[in-house]
Amino acid sequence: MKDAQIKERERVISLLNCYESLLTETQASFLHDYYLYDLSLSEVADNHGISRAAVSEALKGAIAKLDDYESKLGLLKKKQLIRDKLNAAENMNPSEKEICFKELLEELSDGI
Repeated sequence: MKDAQIKERERVISLLNCYESLLTETQASFLHDYYLYDLSLSEVADNHGISRAAVSEALKGAIAKLDDYESKLGLLKKKQLIRDKLNAAENMNPSEKEICFKELLEELSDGI
């Protein structure tokens, strides 16, 4: 698998982890089968009794929904920003850490 394919797989899995509850059961099932369980389009199609083309279209639609949710809600981006701030805090002196943590707590209390 190429680097671009791996990054895309990781991106979709991250979006799925964040927004899965907003998808239909079928959309989530297809994404799980293809991205988490690494099944081929044919295997997913056989498991669900539909064509490969239908699985491909369903995956494209589900990913488009995930992208739409992220563009509107930005939870994944916010999560990464918080993770980055926490990583940066590891190298701070105690007073800087305290300020950083207070800022993070304020962001979290504002609903991320």
